[in-house]
Amino acid sequence: MLYVEAISNPLLRVTDIAALATLAHARGATLAVDATFASPALLRPRDLGADVVIHSLTKYVNGHGDAMGGVVAGSADVAREMRERAILDGAYLPPHEAWLILRGLRTLELRMARQCASALAVARHLAAHPKVARVHYPGLTSHPQHDLATRQFSGRYGGVVSFVLRADEQKAAFAFLDSLELIASATTLGDLYSEVLYPAISSHRRIDPAERRRLGITDGFLRLSVGIEDPEDLVADLDRALAAG
Repeated sequence: MLYVEAISNPLLRVTDIAALATLAHARGATLAVDATFASPALLRPRDLGADVVIHSLTKYVNGHGDAMGGVVAGSADVAREMRERAILDGAYLPPHEAWLILRGLRTLELRMARQCASALAVARHLAAHPKVARVHYPGLTSHPQHDLATRQFSGRYGGVVSFVLRADEQKAAFAFLDSLELIASATTLGDLYSEVLYPAISSHRRIDPAERRRLGITDGFLRLSVGIEDPEDLVADLDRALAAG
């Protein structure tokens, strides 16, 4: 099996799913795509040749930060095998969580349209800010896979923006986080509310610091999940926090 993310966490690199499907199938392998960061509103990996599609329902599909779940989708054979495995392992959704996720699914398209538009506005603002060294966002023309992202996601680029502070150190990152008033510090994404993650002490804390830096996840690296708030309010909150750092 070849297992990939449609948009990687947290560097937001874009995977050419059609090309990898061709490569995997030529070698008799199955292509599994975790499309959580894109959501079904931006991407249908099966249409590009993927065999298995994975989503964290906790994120964009639910979209309200109040239910946890996941889904594995594919052919009838994949669905049958996964259903049997879920029954054996007990990995099934309780009714209330399933209802909450279905409720969120009804507004997925509306939320993602807003979040993608706001994320692009925030990314452009951060890219021009003197206290920001680098911005990772597929919607920026400076992103190395901008053209691929434009084709693959039909002109929308997701609701997550990553950036590196010019003062690329933990002290500056903590000062920034402590100064945010509207944006919450949280280890999740895809919520109605904007949330910022500091990977060095959360998602990537178990990776050796030298290896993290080699990957580009430095001490001043932050990941922002943009919610549905007014983008001008988000920019004002970011500017205030950047000034404090």
